[in-house]
Amino acid sequence: MFRPISDYGIIGNMQSAALVSRDGSIDYCSLPYFDSPTVFAALLDDEKGGLFSLQPDHPFSATREYLPDTNILATTFQSADSHAVLFDFMPVDARDSDNLNDHRLHRCLTVKNGKMNFVLRYAPRPEYATIVPRLSARRHSIALDTGHIPLTLFHSLDDYSISQPDRGTIELRFSLEARQNARFQLAWGNSVIEDTERELRCRLQENIDFWHSWLNSCSGLNCMSDAVWRHSINRSLLILKLLTFQPTGAIAAAATTSLPESPGGERNWDYRFTWIRDASFTLKAFFALGHINEADHFIRWLHTTYSRYGGSSLNIMYSLRGDNNLEEHSLNHLKGYMDSRPVRTGNLAHTQNQWDIYGEVMDSALRLSDYAGKIDEALWPFFVDICNLACRNWRQPDDGIWEVRNGPAHFVYSKVMCWVALDRGIIIAKRFGFDAPVNSWIESRQQIREDILQNGFDSRKNSFVQRYGSTDLDASLLLLPLVNFLPADDPRIQGTIDACMNELMADGFLLRYRSDDGLEGREGGFVLCNFWLIETLALCGRTSEARQVLDTTLEASNDLGIFSEEYDRTTGMMLGNVPQAFSHIGFINAVTALQYSLGSDNISKPRPSLAERLRKLIPLTVTLNETAAPASPPPLPSDPSAELKKQLVRLQGGFFDSRTGQVDYRLMKRSPEFMRYRRLAAQLKHTDLGFLDSDNAKKAFWINIYNILIIDGVIEFDIEHSVLEIANFFQRITYAIDGMHFSPDDIEHGILRRNRPHPALPLKPFRSDDPRRQLMVESFDPRIHFALVCASSSCPPIEFYDHRQIDRQLDIAARSFINRNGLELQKERLQLRLSRIFLWYGDDFGGTTADVVRYAASFADSETARWISRHLDDLHVSYLPYNWNLNSALG
Repeated sequence: MFRPISDYGIIGNMQSAALVSRDGSIDYCSLPYFDSPTVFAALLDDEKGGLFSLQPDHPFSATREYLPDTNILATTFQSADSHAVLFDFMPVDARDSDNLNDHRLHRCLTVKNGKMNFVLRYAPRPEYATIVPRLSARRHSIALDTGHIPLTLFHSLDDYSISQPDRGTIELRFSLEARQNARFQLAWGNSVIEDTERELRCRLQENIDFWHSWLNSCSGLNCMSDAVWRHSINRSLLILKLLTFQPTGAIAAAATTSLPESPGGERNWDYRFTWIRDASFTLKAFFALGHINEADHFIRWLHTTYSRYGGSSLNIMYSLRGDNNLEEHSLNHLKGYMDSRPVRTGNLAHTQNQWDIYGEVMDSALRLSDYAGKIDEALWPFFVDICNLACRNWRQPDDGIWEVRNGPAHFVYSKVMCWVALDRGIIIAKRFGFDAPVNSWIESRQQIREDILQNGFDSRKNSFVQRYGSTDLDASLLLLPLVNFLPADDPRIQGTIDACMNELMADGFLLRYRSDDGLEGREGGFVLCNFWLIETLALCGRTSEARQVLDTTLEASNDLGIFSEEYDRTTGMMLGNVPQAFSHIGFINAVTALQYSLGSDNISKPRPSLAERLRKLIPLTVTLNETAAPASPPPLPSDPSAELKKQLVRLQGGFFDSRTGQVDYRLMKRSPEFMRYRRLAAQLKHTDLGFLDSDNAKKAFWINIYNILIIDGVIEFDIEHSVLEIANFFQRITYAIDGMHFSPDDIEHGILRRNRPHPALPLKPFRSDDPRRQLMVESFDPRIHFALVCASSSCPPIEFYDHRQIDRQLDIAARSFINRNGLELQKERLQLRLSRIFLWYGDDFGGTTADVVRYAASFADSETARWISRHLDDLHVSYLPYNWNLNSALG
């Protein structure tokens, strides 16, 4: 008999997963990886699929929950006079989270009171139940005699009975009294089996600590709040982390294959792969909650996968290891969940064209730049390729976000996401000064927008439509304001929202669409679409409607907070693969948007007190790292400046508010994370600068210190706009290092410029007897000017400066500075406008105007540099206003 999908919880170790029923039966598990063949698949065939159950051998009731903020499932068995708890989990090695060969499943059973009899039923059916293995039982283990499948069940039982009711099935019966326990471990892999034979223990606390540590490793705005939905948000976040494939950083769309969208129908798909779209939406959720590492790892996986295949197109999906051949097969020997045939492996959709992925990739790249404060220069050619693909393909039809089987067509959402790709590419190129055909992208972006507004909007319905030439609606159109294609209050957006609610809503849940998609049967309400609606309504300020839809949508989760892909409210059935990353992503983003909308009316910035205003005006020196260091501080790294720079960049990302495009420095200042940063900075007082034994080491160290000191000063003085708000800012903030004090002016003019005067002052920073003179660089490098302008909208794409790479990094900083408005050229007027840096420090760049222009042009793109060289004598040179705003909105 098939259990409802809602009966199942999930456990996993970021390599594979298992579904555990309410009464303790593992009815689905692939080993050793998510996309490996199943070992247990009773969920897909209740007769042939195989299972691993552990439950009382007499009448009982069962309840279950996750241990708080973990992926450890606790099932409580209750009988008339006794009760027991079963802990199910797949361990992640807390001591070595990079251990990628540890494939185990733990079941730890404890009787709390009374006496209980139990039965364990072990019926493995490897290779999608094509093998009924011969089982070999020893005193404390049960092995498969099938040599090529290294699977063994270990147990701690000494007193038990054993039987074999069917071929390939073993049952163990045993009794436990109060405070007695039993341990069971399913181990895959010869080395793991050998380790388990030597030590059979329940590593419960280690794995509780692992999940708690990961969940608390976030930083920023949404980590600090004790929100109404915090428990549910954490559950969704933990599920998304569980679906992350640790060996590569890829993210599985779901843990299962072939759970039907319509029981008895053919809409049964294998979701154990990475859809570029799904994963990019996942990154949005990770970013929103301050888990930046997952985003960075996925972007790198994507780049590695794309580089591996080359070519001119990006696949819509890949295997978790980056393979692009996902040939679809039907497993006709399995009857499918509730007789839903066929059971599929692989996915034919991998051959489709879906242009929306370009926008999702580039939107994630922009988010990475917002939160991580950088884009690795090595990744930029990849992103340029994505934008150029959007330019090349946007006019062509595709198969759309929903992977219809009767396409292609001119889907509006696909074209909007091509617009998004170019929009985000333009922003990133301008922000970091990357070389790109920006003018061409701007032209294409405008063409796409005009085409969509002309052909994708139905004025009679006052709504955008699913595809050109159609009047059908599509729930993906709700994303248009979320990607900033049009403002949320635009009448066309409001009309689209109302039309979708009127025409696609069925019993409280949105359908994706009502049009023909080339498949038989119907589907349930698509959970993600409801969350899109909530997020859009919240953005529009329609919060009461958003809250009402949220209350309805929460009915679609089970008692553990798990969502599947779809939901039938009439029957109360969860439908489709589970847990569905798309659904949990939508929940996080919807609730985050609703929280902000509900609280935005009450947000007001406190007025600074008289004392705070006077402190900004009276130029008293402030040493920012006077905070007392901990009694037993951790050892400082060899270059503490790099660690401090990385921590501060991480804090800026964690407190970056995507709604305003700014870092919330006021909130950061009050955070425990910033207090930890200050305690680490306090250790600089005891740093021996003797390790600065080369010019490159000095450059890297002092550039890092300068930039973190500036940002620390912005935080200290609650600067909202410009450092010019603070009298004598660059001289009055200091760090104490190795018994000496250093201000930004000391570092820039004294150390890095070799004791050259400030442009506005005739005096040298260091007197002849100043001990800081010994720290000066041996040779002056003009490129340091481009590394000392690190504001939120003008940082070079460099996380920290490293003495081993400093020459290359300074070149990157120079190119980035020149290309992001450090040089503006109007060829037709023979006008060249340079940053004021070149006016203030003209002698540093060569003295004469011609020398300065040649130096600046050497870091421009090759075409610009050649043009300037040919017209140097005829150019009219002037200088741009300087932007002192260190926290301007990112654009």
